Amino acid sequence: MTLKPSHHSTGLRRSPSGFGLALVAAALATTASFSLAQDSGVLIDKLVQKGILSSKDAAEVRADIQKDAVQSPLNKISLSNSVTQLKLYGDFRLRYQYNDSEAQIADAAHVNQQSRFRYRLRLNADVQLGEDWFAGVQLQTGQTADSGNQTYSAGFNNDSIFISRAFFGWQNDYLKVVVGKQANPFYTTDLVWDPDINPAGFTETLALHKIPLFGGSGGPDGKEAQVTVAPSKSSSWEAALVAGQFIFGDNNEFSNTGDLSSDPWIFDEQLIVKYNFNKDTSVTIAPGFLSESAAHITGALNTLAFSDENAIVTGTTAVQTTVQEVDNVVISYNAAGVPTKTITPLTTTTTTQKTITPNNTTSGSATVSGPRTITSNASSSRNGGVITLTGKASGLATDPSKANQTFTTTATSQNQTVSTTNNVGLPGITGETRGLHLLTVPGDISFKLAGIKSKLYWDVSYNVSGRNRFDNVLQLKDFGSREYQTRDGLAWLVGVQFGETRKKGDWQAYLNYREVGIAAVDPNLNDSDFAQSTLNVRGFKVGLAYALTDFVVINAAGYVTWNLEDNLYGGRATSVGGIAPYNAANIFTLDVNVKF
Repeated sequence: MTLKPSHHSTGLRRSPSGFGLALVAAALATTASFSLAQDSGVLIDKLVQKGILSSKDAAEVRADIQKDAVQSPLNKISLSNSVTQLKLYGDFRLRYQYNDSEAQIADAAHVNQQSRFRYRLRLNADVQLGEDWFAGVQLQTGQTADSGNQTYSAGFNNDSIFISRAFFGWQNDYLKVVVGKQANPFYTTDLVWDPDINPAGFTETLALHKIPLFGGSGGPDGKEAQVTVAPSKSSSWEAALVAGQFIFGDNNEFSNTGDLSSDPWIFDEQLIVKYNFNKDTSVTIAPGFLSESAAHITGALNTLAFSDENAIVTGTTAVQTTVQEVDNVVISYNAAGVPTKTITPLTTTTTTQKTITPNNTTSGSATVSGPRTITSNASSSRNGGVITLTGKASGLATDPSKANQTFTTTATSQNQTVSTTNNVGLPGITGETRGLHLLTVPGDISFKLAGIKSKLYWDVSYNVSGRNRFDNVLQLKDFGSREYQTRDGLAWLVGVQFGETRKKGDWQAYLNYREVGIAAVDPNLNDSDFAQSTLNVRGFKVGLAYALTDFVVINAAGYVTWNLEDNLYGGRATSVGGIAPYNAANIFTLDVNVKF
């Protein structure tokens, strides 16, 4: 606040000293309350020079200002000298959630239903450190990476708070570098990345259109939220390169070998290109490449974590062996009707093997792992010594009526069947992140429809190593129901959105459809709400939101999903800890979001 002397200042001089003193002290005290960094001494000296205040009055004003400053709540907050700006904010979400699911392989819990009340609390602090440096911290409920939800349960127990972000960064006019656990910097939908995940590592954002070489002069805005490139004053084109190197885990390289000793990393690179036709219409496309190093994941707490995949008993092999001992008997009569009996012993062994592939159900004491039965048969025969008996020795009488005739018969002396059943083990895997090399192409067309801000948006992810992941990580080649198909490595999404909820009375409606192959994305990264993070799914997400005030928004969302391939089972799809266990999975959420 800047105070200016009034053109009625002569009146103030004629005013009683006590009234003028009180008025000036109040004004200066107010000024001090708004900005403690300002020095009021200059203004007091000026008032003394103008004759408005006497030296005695000025001393009293200084004393009053000092007293009020000490008692002001603002002065009870002390910030480091390095902090040039501090922003504190947060949000609270109350949620009602209903979900049901139908298992692909029928078992005792074939259909599951759940209804619960949940909440999420997030507290943020963003710090500006001079002109170029910044830092931030976020605390939230819930320990899982893909959800901050905490369910009201277990009596009135208190819940824990966890560190969901802790980062610092540096920026100039066109380059921004952030280190630590931070907001996702990529342009993306929830097809590949769950919006609640805050990856840990290093990110670099280069605003190409702001580099002086390309005629730019501005820089990133310094916010740690998802990168959006500000419109350029000199060109309708905007372009930014974003790169991330994320630490996905830590393994002991000295006590293990191979994937067990390698640290899992995620490398993601993206080019964001936007063209602004006008202030309301634009097109954005952001091709990228995400790759993960082959390594073991330990201790992930996601909604459906794919980690620690050890060997598990997943099936049975039934072997049935039948042994038959048969005598082949040939009786021939000569011209006089004298019989000759020839006995040839024959042993036949038949083996039938039935292997049942994984499905996570139980049959007796054995774990049966899949409805697909593979049957194989094998037979072997062995001849014994031939016995020849003639005349009376054959036990048959001479019969001239059968002269020169031959008769053949068989007689079973023994028939024995033995059956055995053995458990089948699904081998453990040590590289849950192996075979993930994703080509991604999200984008949108933004426009106004009848004055309402709207957009068409899409996302595509294709895993160029999908077959390798399908066969060797998900183990569906040897323990599954079919061979790899291109569809298994592809995920795509298309949707439409109308409106936005920025202020009181705003509304928003959205709808999208997607298909997600079982080898198309990482189940530790994708959206935890859509089909409860499972893969081999397709379906719809629909929602409607309304802003009751500028800071309270009600949002209802529904997810209707079913399996992409009806008969994909076995391996790591439907076994214990499987990532594609459902025929169908539906979720409904009703949220009240409060920002502060």
